[in-house]
Amino acid sequence: MPERYLQNTLTLPNIDDCDPAKFEKFIRYGVEKILSKFPATYDSRYYDVFVGYGGIAFMFFHLHQLFPDLTIAGDKVSLLCSTYLSASLSAVRNTPPKHLGFIGSHIGPLALAVVFYEIIEKNTLESLKYLDIILDKYHSLLIKEDSNELLYGRAGYLYALIFIRKYCKDNEEIMSKLENEKLKEIIELIIKDGRDGAKRMTVENLELKTVNDKITKPDLMWSWHNAEYIGAIHGVAGIISTILQCGELAHPYLGELFQTTEWLAGLVQSNENYPARIQSTHDDLIQFCHGAPGIIVSFLKIYSLYPNHVSSKNILSNVLAKTDLVWERGILKKGVTGLCHNTLGNAYAFLLTYLVTRDEVQLKRALAFGLYGSEWEVKTHKGEVRIPDHPWSLFEGLGGGIIYWSDLVFVLKNAKQFGINSDSIAQGKVIGFPCFTDL
Repeated sequence: MPERYLQNTLTLPNIDDCDPAKFEKFIRYGVEKILSKFPATYDSRYYDVFVGYGGIAFMFFHLHQLFPDLTIAGDKVSLLCSTYLSASLSAVRNTPPKHLGFIGSHIGPLALAVVFYEIIEKNTLESLKYLDIILDKYHSLLIKEDSNELLYGRAGYLYALIFIRKYCKDNEEIMSKLENEKLKEIIELIIKDGRDGAKRMTVENLELKTVNDKITKPDLMWSWHNAEYIGAIHGVAGIISTILQCGELAHPYLGELFQTTEWLAGLVQSNENYPARIQSTHDDLIQFCHGAPGIIVSFLKIYSLYPNHVSSKNILSNVLAKTDLVWERGILKKGVTGLCHNTLGNAYAFLLTYLVTRDEVQLKRALAFGLYGSEWEVKTHKGEVRIPDHPWSLFEGLGGGIIYWSDLVFVLKNAKQFGINSDSIAQGKVIGFPCFTDL
């Protein structure tokens, strides 16, 4: 199988020499490209956050959260968010419902509409309208849903409800509709399927061994398309880290969740990549959706939520070892700027590791990948890197680069202002992987 990555010849930049204004130029140029190449033309095929208008709306929402007065191409980013959100919601109305995840279904645009109208437009009536659509039309589908993963399944729906609760916590009416019972119901369904999936596993169908060569079983295991995936987008890492973002509602299951996380952390040697699923021994996929980058992001969130847990030291140690692997093999031929399986999606492994550890090497790596990402046009025109199927989208294209550069600008500005090791760098903002750990 031909290698999926390019040799990393990047030089680590001097942080003092990196000007946030340079990355701001990448953002402005990228937004203008998207407005030109992927205008909000109300095409019903493009409703979702993954590759559609919903993802571009989410990108503008994120820009507004970091830089509320930002104007690009003559318009405030809040207005641009409204334009793409309207196109996405129109497409939602004209397509049948399928799936439940925030990223890959109607739920993402609808949840974003709840938050947008509440905190930006200050229109609670409109916000409640979209929340009622989610709860009345989609919540009952949870019982029938057979997928628990982040992209399409219950974990993605769970993220949507936590996302709404995070931004609308001051609205009592919205919060009363999202009472704990609704989240508990989802968590219980996910956990039940995880327990059943673990019981179905046998030692014989575990081709992978843990690092001490002892074959063990996790307490929880989920399947997607009849295979046990372990990564962020379709598997174990993404499901567990989403549940653990539910605070005290996750506490009854902490033993099982952390036992399974420890099992995952010990699945391969520290210098090896994770396979996409436990039935495979191939380790060629180093990208957010499969492999080390997404598991790093998941483990970092788990560590941040439970830094004093007995498992946390081992979890963070696993992260640090795997960042070297991503630096080595994380410049992908598949694409430059998208979040799911492109280079800048991998760059979040460094940026988020830096925010947890304040290790300046990780920030330098994040900057190096960010600078490389700015060459996306040159790299694709030369044929060094593929043009993605949806080159302007959030999870496959330029929208991902814009959201990454915006986080990088915010972190870099604060690092320069407060010092690289300061605890004030995030300043109350949650910088995480978009639509996953950014809560």
